[in-house]
Amino acid sequence: MSEPAGKLPGKSPGQKPRISLIHTTPLVLPAVEEALAPLKGEYDFFHTLDEGILYKMMKEGNSAELASPWLGTLVDRAVRAEAAMIIVTCSSLSPYVADADSKAGVPVVRIDEMMYRRVASKAENPAVLMTNPTNRVPAALMAEETEKLLGLKESITMNICPGAFEALKAGDAAAHDRAVVEETVRLLQTHDHLIYSQISMARVRSLLPKVLQSRVHVSLDYLKEILVDALNG
Repeated sequence: MSEPAGKLPGKSPGQKPRISLIHTTPLVLPAVEEALAPLKGEYDFFHTLDEGILYKMMKEGNSAELASPWLGTLVDRAVRAEAAMIIVTCSSLSPYVADADSKAGVPVVRIDEMMYRRVASKAENPAVLMTNPTNRVPAALMAEETEKLLGLKESITMNICPGAFEALKAGDAAAHDRAVVEETVRLLQTHDHLIYSQISMARVRSLLPKVLQSRVHVSLDYLKEILVDALNG
């Protein structure tokens, strides 16, 4: 049943808009909760965590046949829970968000889209750093989309952090973080801004020398802007 004219889905009179966040790893939750804290007076956030889809993508490959219907099921559940908007925080799922958005009846957005556009619009030589191989193609597609949208002449370079993913799989978070710090410092010698393509990397920024931290970007930096743009657009 469609919503009455003028009524925002997931929001009754006097209620805050309900915002669903779809995750594929618990590693992102501390950083996400920290980013959400100052916004909870305006929005009612709730989480959906499904590690199974990430496991299957790592095992079988990141394909539309696997991921798109799986994401669609998660979005349907969020809509049934009266979400006014859905944010997909897993960047490996970014290529399938447009299809989910076209069917949901409420905005379904990629958490990393705003970051790419804002960073690329001000940077002269930006780069992307990732740790998870399943993010290689989605990140490249997002960069290509951003380059076309902004009319960029130079490509945004893609980089996978050596050893970080293997360390995380082995349960050595400290080794993962050291690898990301080292690669970040190396890349910032030749690039003016660096995009961390996964929220699971966000905590590493605070480990960097302070002089470099403002040149490193995570999608959670743009959360308020994402909310306002999607709900008022």
